[in-house]
Amino acid sequence: TIIKSLRSFYVYLVQEEYISFNILSKIKLLKEDKTIIKTFTDQEVLKMIESYDFKNFLNARNKVIVAMFADTGIRMSELINLQSDLVHDTTMNIFGKGAKWRFVPISLILKKYMIRYERIKLSYFINKRLEHANYFLSRSGRPLTGVQIENIVRKAGRDADVRQEIRCSPHTLRHYAIQSNLRNGLDLYSCSKIAGHENIQVTKKYL
Repeated sequence: TIIKSLRSFYVYLVQEEYISFNILSKIKLLKEDKTIIKTFTDQEVLKMIESYDFKNFLNARNKVIVAMFADTGIRMSELINLQSDLVHDTTMNIFGKGAKWRFVPISLILKKYMIRYERIKLSYFINKRLEHANYFLSRSGRPLTGVQIENIVRKAGRDADVRQEIRCSPHTLRHYAIQSNLRNGLDLYSCSKIAGHENIQVTKKYL
């Protein structure tokens, strides 16, 4: 990008007769290395989800958090701010990057997990007055923080014995979800819309 800018600048300098020779005319553009986005395997994600159970509120919540990241590919901030009334039978309304709304589909298996979590959550908070309507809450009924969610995912990764070279984070689960959609035949445009990417070029990196 710097070379492109300098080449344009020197073309301008020659045209305006500030200089007589373009010293950048023989400088070639550099080829940018294509990075391969490494993420979890299907087996690793399955083990991460299974590292939590439905025996209590916190375990159920954590299980659904990991499953939702892996299934929908939503961002961590989007998961934190997800309101209960924006969760429907087959989709969620997500308020994402750039202050844009989008619909994100919910798979059948994720919906089953969510229904069980919602029942446990209702029972857990039945005698407590909630001041927040976030879908995921802390044990005290407050919205979760980014650090809390990162710890949930990191612990799942440790319990699942995920490979050392893979960073166990919500964003890596987002990578997994997007790549899974592409592997399973979802077209690039739809995948880009679900992921909330600014343009389709961003989604192409996952190919």
